[in-house]
Amino acid sequence: MLKSEAFHTSSFDYEWIPAAKGTPRSKQKLMVVLHGKGDSVAGFLDIQRELGLPHFNFLLLNAPRRYLQGYSWYALEPRHEEGVRQARRRLFGLVEDLALYGWRPKDIFWMGHSQGALVASDLVLNHPDSFGGLVGVSGYVWFFRGWRARVKRSGALRTPWLFTHGTRDRVIRPKEIREDIAELLDRRVPVLYREFPKGHDFDYSNEVPFIRSWIRRSRPRRFSLRA
Repeated sequence: MLKSEAFHTSSFDYEWIPAAKGTPRSKQKLMVVLHGKGDSVAGFLDIQRELGLPHFNFLLLNAPRRYLQGYSWYALEPRHEEGVRQARRRLFGLVEDLALYGWRPKDIFWMGHSQGALVASDLVLNHPDSFGGLVGVSGYVWFFRGWRARVKRSGALRTPWLFTHGTRDRVIRPKEIREDIAELLDRRVPVLYREFPKGHDFDYSNEVPFIRSWIRRSRPRRFSLRA
């Protein structure tokens, strides 16, 4: 894995993609990327170019569990909470590691695909700090018992959220994520939801430009459920 003097952690295998040369440190942001089940950092090595965000550093994480040719964030279904809790603890530790290198939560964004979106949203729903933003692609949210009380103590209500999904997704049906978005909005989580004519992947013609635009102007605010 590519290591960098800009950051090191022993919590994950990772790739660090630095911001464009010459970008002042005060202008830099960080995107932590969590892949989906069975995938790895290899699927996201071109993400900086694809998103067109040269002032962003990208930290690509491999999930801790081997699964087929890639990795998984937890062994069982999310309703078996311990697997997600373990991932949450690792990511909490990662935030602490990032702080040692001067990364403030407000300058950290999270992007998760599929299973990675569930884990990223679980982190934001439970972490006391607010972050720069959360992007969930073709994923969903899992609401564990007591989450409504915990979210009031977390930074989730001050973190901008974006979830995108495919109308042709057969892995996670649009109906599932729509219900999750409605639940988040009911708790005043500032989430924006958009659907695109795609499956369980990335749409580089419409979805990725939309994500890029949202990241550039993201700030906490209320949104309505809108496909």
